[in-house]
Amino acid sequence: MSVLLRDLKLSARTLAKSPGLSAVAVIALTLGIGLTTMMYSIVYGALMKGLPYDDGDRIVALVRANPERDIQRQDLPIQDYADLQEQQKSFASFGAFTGGTMNVSGRDRAERFRGSWVSASLFGMTGVQPLMGRVFRNGEDAPGGPNVAVLGHAMWTRYLGGAANVLGTTLRVNGVPYEVIGVMPEGFLFPAGDDLWLPLQTDPLGGKRGESQYVSVLGKLAPDVTVEQANAELAAASQRFAADYPEANAGFTMRAMSFVDRQMGDEPRQLLYTMLGAVFFVLLIACTNVANLLLDRAAHRSKEVGVRTALGATRWQIVRIFLSESLVLASLGTLLGLVLAYAAIHLFNRAIVDTQPPFFIDIALHPPVLLFSAGVAILATMLSGLIPALQASRSDVADVLKDESRGASSLKLGRISKSLVVFEIALSCGLLVAAGLMVKSVTKTRTMDTGFAMANVFTARVGFPSAYTDTTTQRQFFEQLDDRIAALPGIISASVSAGLPGAQQGLGRTPFALDGATHERDQDFPITRSLSVSPTFFNTLEIPLQSGRLFTEGDRLGGLPVAIVNSRFVEQHLGGGDAIGRRVRFGTTQTTADWLTIVGVVPNVFAGDPQEPMPPVVFQPFAQSHAAFAYIAARTSLPPLELTSQVRDVVASMQPDLPIYWPMTLTDAVAEPLWFVRIFGTMFMMFGLVALFLASIGLYAVMSFSVSRRSREMGVRMALGASARNVVTLVMRQGAWQLGLGLAIGLALAASISRVMTVVLFDVEPLDAAVFGSVAALLALAGITACFIPARRATQVDPSVAMRSE
Repeated sequence: MSVLLRDLKLSARTLAKSPGLSAVAVIALTLGIGLTTMMYSIVYGALMKGLPYDDGDRIVALVRANPERDIQRQDLPIQDYADLQEQQKSFASFGAFTGGTMNVSGRDRAERFRGSWVSASLFGMTGVQPLMGRVFRNGEDAPGGPNVAVLGHAMWTRYLGGAANVLGTTLRVNGVPYEVIGVMPEGFLFPAGDDLWLPLQTDPLGGKRGESQYVSVLGKLAPDVTVEQANAELAAASQRFAADYPEANAGFTMRAMSFVDRQMGDEPRQLLYTMLGAVFFVLLIACTNVANLLLDRAAHRSKEVGVRTALGATRWQIVRIFLSESLVLASLGTLLGLVLAYAAIHLFNRAIVDTQPPFFIDIALHPPVLLFSAGVAILATMLSGLIPALQASRSDVADVLKDESRGASSLKLGRISKSLVVFEIALSCGLLVAAGLMVKSVTKTRTMDTGFAMANVFTARVGFPSAYTDTTTQRQFFEQLDDRIAALPGIISASVSAGLPGAQQGLGRTPFALDGATHERDQDFPITRSLSVSPTFFNTLEIPLQSGRLFTEGDRLGGLPVAIVNSRFVEQHLGGGDAIGRRVRFGTTQTTADWLTIVGVVPNVFAGDPQEPMPPVVFQPFAQSHAAFAYIAARTSLPPLELTSQVRDVVASMQPDLPIYWPMTLTDAVAEPLWFVRIFGTMFMMFGLVALFLASIGLYAVMSFSVSRRSREMGVRMALGASARNVVTLVMRQGAWQLGLGLAIGLALAASISRVMTVVLFDVEPLDAAVFGSVAALLALAGITACFIPARRATQVDPSVAMRSE
């Protein structure tokens, strides 16, 4: 330890004598280590940390899959859940839930909260005790059980003012009275980010298997039972169910998977790990830069190394000296990198706070993240210091004499340094292409033509829960709501629709058939987006008519079922021909839906899906296609959000148990589904800019080093008549092949990276030629500039001074 401390002190003093080199190395490592730590903290907090409960990693989700039907992670039919509950032996706790939103009234006004209907056993999986009262008992989650409710801490404090006498009081949830029996502690949101829990009292015998309710099933593995053992039991149960109930279960296999993996899904996992891989490229570039700088130092210290060797220093002692210098640089870079990571994590958490991330995500500098950062520091030490240390330790007295006379040693170091620059340029190219694709994606999200006018439009959502079964009353409510909102002061036009173009709850996917077309299997039917809208919808969003007519008040139940399609539907499914008079019908082989006659065509509209921005769409009259939930959209001459209280009062006067929720401008509603494109796109851009900065510095450093080591050669050439142009060309040619080789490798690498980025790209092809060409041109420009400055300096060498210095 004393030897290590002595080496570190010596290294610190040595590095202090080269402040410029040390500063550049520390900045490079700060960027590399800081960004890598930040990205790892995001991956750890979202995917690795797991549930914040004792043995939370033993809580698993059960899903079923049917590859032939392209079903990967489906919830279980409630009948399967009931049978498994009786038969399973792998789980100490076993339960189910269905999540959603709930209308709550009983105080000043109705509000909507996130909630779940849960089996009594779910609370016991976490081991968390209620803050007040109790949770559900066995039997209370059976059909016909009591109407009891458990409140979340946020709902208790915000909606009920933290009343101490809340237990035993009654709230109306979805129009039904429930007695409050408990309040959970702050931060408890299991299993779906909930503020409210009701008992799951669905009767598994109340419907046909596979056609009634589906539930999300959770289990906590019994002691000494592994996921593999549980899956073996589930596979056997799947075979029994398929044999006993082939219509509903043939081809389906059940399995257990991590609760976090189930909640996050495959695409976010792929995106986060892609981001982690990308930022690791930044770390490699930073380490390569530092390695090149230390190679430069090693070349300038060849005489010192030779003397140490002549005095009896072993190769390991020489290596240790250089590695300790690298360790000092990496330690400083890590300390500053942690500061950078802390600030970046804070900004990231602020950016996602309004996106409703899963409740278990906790992004911070947790101890495992700090341990990872320490590991990165060690890795950076080895990557940046090992090559210079090994090369420098190869010197002996003879090599020093040769180096002093002919520069042989520096030539060896130069070859290694040039190879590192090629590697650095290749990594930078891959990252810059990724950044370029994201720049184009983010730009398109901000400049795209959505197909409808977004300025000065208020939006909110309102809906009837399943307890409201009178569809006639619901239809009348939405018709009257449309009229009453349109009558408010400052309203230019108002409409209701089952979804909202561009919003989270936007245009649904549905299979359909064209009149005259035949399809043998359900999976052969084409897919379109569909949306039910009131007659004023197109006027409110200023969507023009291209041909035919718009909906009218006469398009009601009992009248001719009609539809309006967009241009993409005409192009994709009607061959671009005349659409008016053609008929479509939703559903597959067993459908009993009406044929809809197309009466109009409108332009394409943004659907809110980054992977399919402008899909085919079929619009139906709201009066002919019932929906229990609807969006309100109102174009106004006032600031849109000033309408919130007025619209809330209108709804409350018509249905006191129905709140409005998600009030926002249409601009914000359209931006919401694209948050991850903007946030992760910005991060990719940041990674790319850092890579460009580091690569440019690296190339400049190598060329500058090369010129400085060849000053005698340059002086001789100029003394023999070489012009400044000849010298510049000589130096530039040396840099050109490095740049060209690095770009060739980098573009191939970029092609591989871009293919895994499709999940986060918006209306941009992964192999976008403009992006690839622009990145190549940008790197070439940066590289040429980095080469030209040392080349220009080489022309200013005085031949007599160069000869004398040797």
